Amino acid sequence: MRAYLRFELRRLARDPRLMFFSVIGPVATYLIFSGWSAGDRLEGLAAPVAVMIGLAGYGAVAGVLMVGSAVSQERAAGWLHQLRVTPLPPGQVVAVKALIGSITAIPPVITVGIAASVQHHVELSAGRWCALLLLMWAGTVPFALLGLAIGYGLSPQIAVPVNFLAFLALSVLGGLLAPATYFPGALRHLAHALPTYRYAELGWRSAAGHPPAPAGLAVLAAWTLLFAAAATWAYRRSTVRR
Repeated sequence: MRAYLRFELRRLARDPRLMFFSVIGPVATYLIFSGWSAGDRLEGLAAPVAVMIGLAGYGAVAGVLMVGSAVSQERAAGWLHQLRVTPLPPGQVVAVKALIGSITAIPPVITVGIAASVQHHVELSAGRWCALLLLMWAGTVPFALLGLAIGYGLSPQIAVPVNFLAFLALSVLGGLLAPATYFPGALRHLAHALPTYRYAELGWRSAAGHPPAPAGLAVLAAWTLLFAAAATWAYRRSTVRR
Protein backbone atom coordinates (compact mmCIF):
# COMPACT_ATOMS: atom_id res chain seq x y z
CA MET A 1 0.00 0.00 0.00
CA ARG A 2 2.88 2.39 0.77
CA ALA A 3 4.43 1.83 -2.65
CA TYR A 4 1.10 2.55 -4.31
CA LEU A 5 0.72 5.72 -2.22
CA ARG A 6 4.18 6.95 -3.26
CA PHE A 7 3.38 6.20 -6.89
CA GLU A 8 0.15 8.21 -6.75
CA LEU A 9 1.89 11.13 -5.02
CA ARG A 10 4.43 11.35 -7.85
CA ARG A 11 1.64 11.34 -10.41
CA LEU A 12 -0.18 14.10 -8.57
CA ALA A 13 2.91 16.31 -8.49
CA ARG A 14 3.22 16.08 -12.27
CA ASP A 15 -0.34 17.25 -13.06
CA PRO A 16 -0.35 21.00 -13.90
CA ARG A 17 -4.15 21.20 -14.30
CA LEU A 18 -4.61 21.20 -10.54
CA MET A 19 -2.73 24.48 -10.22
CA PHE A 20 -5.17 26.23 -12.53
CA PHE A 21 -8.46 24.83 -11.28
CA SER A 22 -7.81 24.65 -7.55
CA VAL A 23 -5.41 27.57 -7.01
CA ILE A 24 -5.39 30.22 -9.74
CA GLY A 25 -9.17 30.27 -10.24
CA PRO A 26 -10.15 30.72 -6.56
CA VAL A 27 -7.40 33.30 -5.93
CA ALA A 28 -8.45 35.37 -8.96
CA THR A 29 -12.10 35.16 -7.92
CA TYR A 30 -11.25 36.32 -4.42
CA LEU A 31 -9.18 39.25 -5.64
CA ILE A 32 -11.94 40.40 -8.00
CA PHE A 33 -15.10 39.85 -5.96
CA SER A 34 -14.18 39.82 -2.27
CA GLY A 35 -14.70 43.56 -1.81
CA TRP A 36 -18.40 43.70 -2.66
CA SER A 37 -19.54 42.81 0.88
CA ALA A 38 -16.49 43.92 2.82
CA GLY A 39 -18.55 45.72 5.46
CA ASP A 40 -20.91 42.81 6.19
CA ARG A 41 -20.66 39.93 8.60
CA LEU A 42 -21.23 36.46 7.19
CA GLU A 43 -21.35 33.21 9.15
CA GLY A 44 -20.29 35.13 12.26
CA LEU A 45 -17.14 36.50 10.61
CA ALA A 46 -16.07 39.62 8.76
CA ALA A 47 -17.04 39.17 5.13
CA PRO A 48 -13.46 39.01 3.75
CA VAL A 49 -12.69 36.13 6.11
CA ALA A 50 -15.91 34.25 5.36
CA VAL A 51 -15.49 34.69 1.60
CA MET A 52 -11.85 33.61 1.88
CA ILE A 53 -12.89 30.33 3.47
CA GLY A 54 -15.71 29.77 1.00
CA LEU A 55 -13.44 30.24 -2.02
CA ALA A 56 -10.66 28.18 -0.46
CA GLY A 57 -13.25 25.43 -0.05
CA TYR A 58 -14.34 25.96 -3.65
CA GLY A 59 -10.77 25.38 -4.87
CA ALA A 60 -10.30 22.40 -2.59
CA VAL A 61 -13.48 20.68 -3.77
CA ALA A 62 -12.53 21.37 -7.40
CA GLY A 63 -9.16 19.70 -6.90
CA VAL A 64 -10.35 16.59 -5.10
CA LEU A 65 -13.21 15.98 -7.51
CA MET A 66 -10.91 16.34 -10.50
CA VAL A 67 -8.41 13.85 -9.08
CA GLY A 68 -11.18 11.41 -8.28
CA SER A 69 -12.99 11.58 -11.59
CA ALA A 70 -9.69 11.23 -13.49
CA VAL A 71 -9.72 7.53 -12.63
CA SER A 72 -12.26 7.06 -15.41
CA GLN A 73 -9.36 7.55 -17.83
CA GLU A 74 -7.27 5.05 -15.87
CA ARG A 75 -10.09 2.55 -16.10
CA ALA A 76 -10.41 3.06 -19.84
CA ALA A 77 -6.65 2.54 -20.24
CA GLY A 78 -6.76 -0.78 -18.33
CA TRP A 79 -4.97 0.44 -15.19
CA LEU A 80 -7.69 -0.85 -12.87
CA HIS A 81 -7.37 -4.29 -14.40
CA GLN A 82 -3.68 -4.28 -13.46
CA LEU A 83 -4.49 -3.17 -9.92
CA ARG A 84 -7.00 -5.98 -9.67
CA VAL A 85 -4.27 -8.61 -9.98
CA THR A 86 -2.21 -7.05 -7.16
CA PRO A 87 -2.73 -7.99 -3.48
CA LEU A 88 -4.33 -4.59 -2.81
CA PRO A 89 -7.97 -5.00 -1.71
CA PRO A 90 -10.53 -2.60 -3.25
CA GLY A 91 -10.98 -0.69 0.01
CA GLN A 92 -7.28 0.18 0.18
CA VAL A 93 -7.18 1.30 -3.45
CA VAL A 94 -10.14 3.61 -2.83
CA ALA A 95 -8.61 4.87 0.44
CA VAL A 96 -5.28 5.75 -1.22
CA LYS A 97 -6.99 7.59 -4.07
CA ALA A 98 -9.19 9.47 -1.59
CA LEU A 99 -6.13 10.49 0.44
CA ILE A 100 -4.31 11.66 -2.69
CA GLY A 101 -7.33 13.69 -3.72
CA SER A 102 -7.66 15.28 -0.28
CA ILE A 103 -4.06 16.53 -0.41
CA THR A 104 -5.05 18.90 -3.22
CA ALA A 105 -7.10 20.85 -0.66
CA ILE A 106 -3.98 22.27 0.97
CA PRO A 107 -2.67 24.63 -1.78
CA PRO A 108 -5.94 26.58 -2.29
CA VAL A 109 -6.37 27.17 1.45
CA ILE A 110 -2.84 28.55 1.68
CA THR A 111 -2.93 30.67 -1.47
CA VAL A 112 -6.40 32.15 -0.94
CA GLY A 113 -5.38 32.87 2.65
CA ILE A 114 -2.32 34.76 1.40
CA ALA A 115 -4.51 36.73 -1.04
CA ALA A 116 -6.88 37.65 1.79
CA SER A 117 -4.00 38.74 4.00
CA VAL A 118 -2.59 40.96 1.26
CA GLN A 119 -5.82 42.47 -0.08
CA HIS A 120 -7.93 42.80 3.07
CA HIS A 121 -5.31 42.44 5.80
CA VAL A 122 -7.05 39.35 7.17
CA GLU A 123 -5.31 38.34 10.38
CA LEU A 124 -5.78 35.12 12.33
CA SER A 125 -3.67 33.68 15.10
CA ALA A 126 -1.19 30.95 14.20
CA GLY A 127 -3.35 28.42 16.00
CA ARG A 128 -6.46 29.37 14.03
CA TRP A 129 -4.58 29.24 10.72
CA CYS A 130 -3.33 25.75 11.59
CA ALA A 131 -6.79 24.60 12.65
CA LEU A 132 -8.28 26.05 9.49
CA LEU A 133 -5.78 24.25 7.26
CA LEU A 134 -6.14 20.94 9.10
CA LEU A 135 -9.93 20.93 9.12
CA MET A 136 -10.26 22.00 5.51
CA TRP A 137 -7.86 19.24 4.51
CA ALA A 138 -9.64 16.55 6.50
CA GLY A 139 -13.07 17.78 5.43
CA THR A 140 -12.45 17.03 1.74
CA VAL A 141 -12.67 13.26 2.25
CA PRO A 142 -16.35 12.97 1.20
CA PHE A 143 -15.68 14.93 -2.00
CA ALA A 144 -12.67 12.77 -2.84
CA LEU A 145 -14.89 9.72 -2.45
CA LEU A 146 -17.58 11.29 -4.62
CA GLY A 147 -15.01 11.94 -7.35
CA LEU A 148 -13.90 8.31 -7.15
CA ALA A 149 -17.47 7.07 -7.39
CA ILE A 150 -17.93 9.13 -10.56
CA GLY A 151 -14.59 8.07 -12.01
CA TYR A 152 -14.96 4.38 -11.28
CA GLY A 153 -18.60 4.23 -12.26
CA LEU A 154 -18.71 6.20 -15.52
CA SER A 155 -16.85 6.33 -18.81
CA PRO A 156 -14.44 9.27 -19.41
CA GLN A 157 -16.90 10.88 -21.83
CA ILE A 158 -19.64 10.90 -19.20
CA ALA A 159 -17.54 11.31 -16.05
CA VAL A 160 -16.19 14.76 -17.02
CA PRO A 161 -19.58 16.50 -17.46
CA VAL A 162 -21.12 14.67 -14.49
CA ASN A 163 -18.17 15.70 -12.32
CA PHE A 164 -18.51 19.33 -13.43
CA LEU A 165 -22.25 19.41 -12.82
CA ALA A 166 -21.85 17.82 -9.38
CA PHE A 167 -19.11 20.32 -8.50
CA LEU A 168 -21.12 23.30 -9.74
CA ALA A 169 -24.32 22.27 -7.98
CA LEU A 170 -22.61 21.50 -4.67
CA SER A 171 -20.55 24.70 -4.78
CA VAL A 172 -23.43 27.03 -5.63
CA LEU A 173 -26.12 25.43 -3.48
CA GLY A 174 -23.67 24.84 -0.62
CA GLY A 175 -22.78 28.51 -0.34
CA LEU A 176 -19.13 28.37 -1.41
CA LEU A 177 -19.47 30.98 -4.16
CA ALA A 178 -22.35 33.06 -2.77
CA PRO A 179 -22.97 33.04 1.01
CA ALA A 180 -25.96 30.94 2.05
CA THR A 181 -26.93 33.81 4.35
CA TYR A 182 -28.37 35.55 1.31
CA PHE A 183 -30.37 32.50 0.16
CA PRO A 184 -34.17 32.35 0.54
CA GLY A 185 -35.44 30.11 3.32
CA ALA A 186 -35.88 26.85 1.40
CA LEU A 187 -32.50 27.09 -0.31
CA ARG A 188 -30.84 27.96 2.99
CA HIS A 189 -32.23 24.77 4.56
CA LEU A 190 -31.02 22.79 1.53
CA ALA A 191 -27.55 24.31 1.86
CA HIS A 192 -27.32 23.19 5.49
CA ALA A 193 -28.00 19.61 4.42
CA LEU A 194 -25.21 19.59 1.81
CA PRO A 195 -21.63 18.50 2.51
CA THR A 196 -20.17 21.63 0.88
CA TYR A 197 -21.82 23.98 3.38
CA ARG A 198 -20.84 21.81 6.32
CA TYR A 199 -17.31 21.56 4.94
CA ALA A 200 -16.97 25.35 4.74
CA GLU A 201 -18.56 25.55 8.19
CA LEU A 202 -15.52 23.73 9.58
CA GLY A 203 -13.39 26.61 8.36
CA TRP A 204 -15.79 29.34 9.44
CA ARG A 205 -16.03 28.00 12.96
CA SER A 206 -12.29 27.40 13.32
CA ALA A 207 -11.56 30.95 12.12
CA ALA A 208 -13.97 32.22 14.78
CA GLY A 209 -12.28 30.10 17.46
CA HIS A 210 -15.15 27.61 17.82
CA PRO A 211 -15.01 23.80 17.65
CA PRO A 212 -16.85 22.01 14.82
CA ALA A 213 -20.61 21.87 15.24
CA PRO A 214 -21.91 18.36 16.09
CA ALA A 215 -24.73 18.73 13.55
CA GLY A 216 -22.24 19.67 10.84
CA LEU A 217 -19.99 16.71 11.67
CA ALA A 218 -22.99 14.38 11.53
CA VAL A 219 -23.95 15.64 8.07
CA LEU A 220 -20.37 15.25 6.80
CA ALA A 221 -20.11 11.75 8.30
CA ALA A 222 -23.35 10.67 6.63
CA TRP A 223 -22.22 11.93 3.21
CA THR A 224 -18.80 10.33 3.71
CA LEU A 225 -20.30 6.92 4.39
CA LEU A 226 -22.63 7.25 1.41
CA PHE A 227 -19.87 8.29 -1.00
CA ALA A 228 -17.46 5.65 0.38
CA ALA A 229 -19.99 2.91 -0.27
CA ALA A 230 -20.65 4.26 -3.76
CA ALA A 231 -16.92 4.51 -4.58
CA THR A 232 -16.14 0.99 -3.33
CA TRP A 233 -19.10 -0.48 -5.23
CA ALA A 234 -18.14 1.40 -8.41
CA TYR A 235 -14.53 0.21 -8.14
CA ARG A 236 -15.54 -3.42 -7.73
CA ARG A 237 -18.03 -3.18 -10.58
CA SER A 238 -15.51 -1.52 -12.92
CA THR A 239 -12.81 -4.16 -12.32
CA VAL A 240 -15.27 -7.02 -12.77
CA ARG A 241 -16.40 -5.54 -16.09
CA ARG A 242 -12.81 -5.34 -17.26
